[in-house]
Amino acid sequence: MSQTTDKEIIYVGDPMCAWCFGFEPVLDALMERLGSSVPFRFIMGGLRVEDPIAITDAIKPKLLENWHGVTRATGQPINGHLLADAPDFLYDSAPASRAFVAVRRLNPALALPYYRALHHAFYLEMKDITRPEILCDLAKGIGVSPEQFLPLAQSDSVRAETFDDFALARDYNALAFPALVLREGEAASVLNQGYKPLSALTGILDDWVTGTLPTSEITPALLIFGRAS
Repeated sequence: MSQTTDKEIIYVGDPMCAWCFGFEPVLDALMERLGSSVPFRFIMGGLRVEDPIAITDAIKPKLLENWHGVTRATGQPINGHLLADAPDFLYDSAPASRAFVAVRRLNPALALPYYRALHHAFYLEMKDITRPEILCDLAKGIGVSPEQFLPLAQSDSVRAETFDDFALARDYNALAFPALVLREGEAASVLNQGYKPLSALTGILDDWVTGTLPTSEITPALLIFGRAS
């Protein structure tokens, strides 16, 4: 089936969003199910970019509790045991978001693999993905030239493009991540904000892709930390 040109699914997420990491299997299944019918686009939402938090020994237990909740709800493993011994770091997702945008500009086909590499580095290996050398190594690991990546990731143009992503997410009212925005022409509706299981999404998406459900009739459901609020 050919892709529908006037529709797209916009994924809004963040490299340091645990629920976004938990959503990976759901996203994979949705792309396999719908990718031949409607294109997916990926933008950064800006989880921790204006108010970064210093992750110290005092904060780590609360963060670990949240991560355990993600694993219980999604089945995605997070190596939380590595957190206790990790050096203090800044929970600032702006550097990784800019790195994602740089890779997306260099090679759009590598944007999603890089996003996943960021998640895996942070949640499975407890690497500090705020550090330029870590971001560069991850880009190199998916085939991006460090000579191209480093200056671009630190450039004013990528910084501006990253903040354009954040602004677009706000314009769509995608305020919790991961979010899926369904766009058709000039109309757009948020399908979910926060984690939702595959079973809660497929019926609505199938109807929207086939035209049975108009974009204007999609009712957004706000879910944060995997639970309806």
